[in-house]
Amino acid sequence: MSANLSNWEGPHIDVTAENRAIDWWYTQVISLTPAPNGVPPSIEVTLKHGNTFQYGSSNTPLYSVDINGFDQDGLPFAQTIVFNSSSVSSTDSGDTFGIWGANDSEITFIANPDRKKFTVSLNTTYATGTIIINSDSSARTGCGGTSLTDSPFFSDLVSDGRELTAAEVILYRKTGWRITIPDGPSTVDVVLGGKAVQFQGAGYKDSNWGPNAMNDFIMSWYVLIARVGPWSFVTFSGNPINGTNFINSGHLSYEGEFVTSQCNIIGERSTDISIITPSGQVVDSNVIAPTAFDVTFVLPDAKNISFHADNIAVNPSVSVYHRWTAKYTGGTVGGQQYESYGITEWMNAGNISQWIYIQ
Repeated sequence: MSANLSNWEGPHIDVTAENRAIDWWYTQVISLTPAPNGVPPSIEVTLKHGNTFQYGSSNTPLYSVDINGFDQDGLPFAQTIVFNSSSVSSTDSGDTFGIWGANDSEITFIANPDRKKFTVSLNTTYATGTIIINSDSSARTGCGGTSLTDSPFFSDLVSDGRELTAAEVILYRKTGWRITIPDGPSTVDVVLGGKAVQFQGAGYKDSNWGPNAMNDFIMSWYVLIARVGPWSFVTFSGNPINGTNFINSGHLSYEGEFVTSQCNIIGERSTDISIITPSGQVVDSNVIAPTAFDVTFVLPDAKNISFHADNIAVNPSVSVYHRWTAKYTGGTVGGQQYESYGITEWMNAGNISQWIYIQ
């Protein structure tokens, strides 16, 4: 299976047991209505070639799928399923078909060529059923590109000849990001460990890849994804190991139309940015994690759109990765405010003892 960047869904890079490359297809759906215990149902399915974090000499298991979230009772579920084989390829119809496993024990995806629908089908002992993610927005790259000819990398941010550390070279020139579905009405109809999990909510799908595991070049990384009233967004901030060029990317839509879609090096401009600020402290999986996040989108015209997220429940929760369901409030500063539910994440790839500001 060879890399094929000319296909939106790849495969994006050659991943083997002997290298440290990663290529993953990330999907999630979160209900905008909480369960009786206050936790909104959600599901995160990450289909992987290679390993997000690698601490040994072998990139194994080579093919796995992570399934995490909360069911309609607000109770957590988590499972990693390892497979012996996987392939991703385009079909004659223009769809991209991905398969993990074989012989009636498999997980598959089908991505439509118009980037408006992504379907995950589960057929294993632990998990069966279907997740359908629909788009009411448009696909983007990490820096706001909209087509296959737009670079999926962040290299334009460092095209001025500045000196980069080894970690910054990996981050800016070799790590790719394509957002297939920024937001859209989506459906979960699965059975996990014998329990039916069914709900509707806001869906999201992206792809990430690079020649190195995240712990090779990233210290800390925050991600916020939500639909709040007419607004929907995905934004992240990250700092590379031993680096000074911290990255931010933000994509904000109003009723499905983008009002900003950008990437930047933090501190180098004052508008067309998003500012992520963690706060609070809680000991979780032997690290001090945040309990809340604020994000402010400063638009090109200097208007501010701000949201506050209070973390509700965490799953997964390991020292290097926390993912929360969160209650969001916000909107235009000085304008109408909305409430909803979404996701917050802290990828602690450097395995540091507590969260840090990336500003």
